[in-house]
Amino acid sequence: MFNSALEVAKFEGAHVRTVSGIRGQVKKALSKPDGAFRATFEDKVLMSDIVFLRAWYSIQPRKFYNPVTSLLLSDKGQWSGMRLTGEVRKEQDLKTPPAVNSTYKPIERAPRRFNALKVPKKLQAALPYASKPRAMKPQSKETYMKRRAVVMEPEERKAIALMQQIRALRKDQVVRRREKQSERKAAHRKKAEKEEALRADKEKEKRKEIMRVTGLKSKREMEPEGGRPKKKRKT
Repeated sequence: MFNSALEVAKFEGAHVRTVSGIRGQVKKALSKPDGAFRATFEDKVLMSDIVFLRAWYSIQPRKFYNPVTSLLLSDKGQWSGMRLTGEVRKEQDLKTPPAVNSTYKPIERAPRRFNALKVPKKLQAALPYASKPRAMKPQSKETYMKRRAVVMEPEERKAIALMQQIRALRKDQVVRRREKQSERKAAHRKKAEKEEALRADKEKEKRKEIMRVTGLKSKREMEPEGGRPKKKRKT
């Protein structure tokens, strides 16, 4: 599509499109090879798709003029030029016909179906066991386990019914046991929180008593035997 990185730089951000209708955008040029670029697409691009870019080249129109020789007449008031299309439509009260490509149409896209990934056998043999594909083909023939019809004896039916009843009772017992256990845990948790609060109050009172005794002891040590504080001598 491009021959050099300069051409890619000129078209960065341009919109590209594939034949199947997948839209994309040019991002940036690659270092090698020349003209290669990186682009993003809204869907997976097929190998058969062709990516094309709609580009326009600016050209300068050729200058054209039409000399009006009727103004050279002596009576110039009778001359009138050709009316424009808009003037003719206004006089005849005609609407402008809409362009076919300018009308909004609902976008209908057919669902795309992609082929399954096929790994070659040589590559599968070289892969480690954990990375090997494990796609198993569905069994086309009906197996014996599906075809067989199980007919139980009356004793077997009674035994199966009894086992189902035992399982139902066991399930009910387990549910009740779990509910009682949750209730016991909640009561034990409340009791532990209450004991913790009482223990914290006792520790707080004990700390207060220790601080009070320590303060009284330090105060007695600061006072002399007579009850008055000693005066410091000047040296």
